[in-house]
Amino acid sequence: MRPRKLPPAAARRAVRQLDTARMQAHVPARPSRGWVHAIRTALGMTHAQLGRRLGVGRQSVASIEANEVAGTVRMASLERAADALGCDLRYVLVPRRPLADTLQEQARRKASQRLARVNATQALEASAVPDSSMAIEDLATDLVRERPGELWNE
Repeated sequence: MRPRKLPPAAARRAVRQLDTARMQAHVPARPSRGWVHAIRTALGMTHAQLGRRLGVGRQSVASIEANEVAGTVRMASLERAADALGCDLRYVLVPRRPLADTLQEQARRKASQRLARVNATQALEASAVPDSSMAIEDLATDLVRERPGELWNE
C-alpha cells in the first residue's frame, strides 16, 4: 500500500508546526561516550549493575554503549537500556534549518529545471519563457503551495 500524501494545506500546516517545534526544542548533542554511558555513570551504576537490570552480562552493556557511539545500536536495545536506567527514549530528527526554507530551496531548483526544459523546447519556435528570477519565484511558490509532493521527484 502506498503511503497517503497530505493535502497541500495540511502539508503546509505540518511544516509550520514542525518549524515551531524546531525553534522551541533544545536537544543537546549526544555525549561523546553516548547517553547510556553518561546516564549510567551519573547514577553511579556499573556495567554489571545495569546488566543485571537488563538481564544481560556487563559485556553486553559495554557493547550497547560502544554501538551507541558507533551509531549502530538497535533502537530496541537503546529502549531497553533507557527503561533500565529509568529513562524514556525520545527519538527525534532536528532539522538543521527551517523546513520551509528547505522546501523553498527545492522548489526554486525544480522551477529552474522546468523553465530550462520549457525554454529548450520553445527555443525552436522562438517563444522561450524568459529565465527571470521572478518567473522562477512564481513557479516555486506555486509548487510549494499546490504540489509539494512533486518537489522530490527526480
